[in-house]
Amino acid sequence: MLRLDLVQEPRLLEIETNTRQHLGETQRMQWLGEVAVLQESLRHIADKKQQAERLRAQADRGEDGVTALG
Repeated sequence: MLRLDLVQEPRLLEIETNTRQHLGETQRMQWLGEVAVLQESLRHIADKKQQAERLRAQADRGEDGVTALG
């Protein structure tokens, strides 16, 4: 389980960028198993980004700015 607050959101975006770069390399090398794993990772990252958006909306409403994401 990743515990995320909005301060950590830039790190999530950095992880996404690195994963996309690695995915491009694995696609060029035709490492199909690794491609599948990285694509799954990107799906999970997208979920976390959506959760971060909801967390931001909560913070904008003045609710608790930290929540467990998982």
